[in-house]
Amino acid sequence: HNTTSVRVCFEERHTIVYKQLKVPVAMSSHTGRWTVEPQDDGTVKATSWHTVTLDPEGVRTALGPGATLAEARALVRKALGTNSSTTLRHAKNYAEDRA
Repeated sequence: HNTTSVRVCFEERHTIVYKQLKVPVAMSSHTGRWTVEPQDDGTVKATSWHTVTLDPEGVRTALGPGATLAEARALVRKALGTNSSTTLRHAKNYAEDRA
């Protein structure tokens, strides 16, 4: 699915916040936050949070008339976790290549 998002970076807080402006049919909203925090041992801790509102009618459209919100919640959680992990892995590789 194609998407449009807005991201705002707060360097001093080591934080990126975002809002997905164009969401998949099963969602009515999606916002999130990433933190990338240096640790005392020289490593970096990256954490991702997501807030999603599901659209029950959109869930049935996307997953079929018998789909439940619990099924949709599990699928969305897995997809967003995978996407965040992939994005953060690319960011890690980019930073390490330039270090």
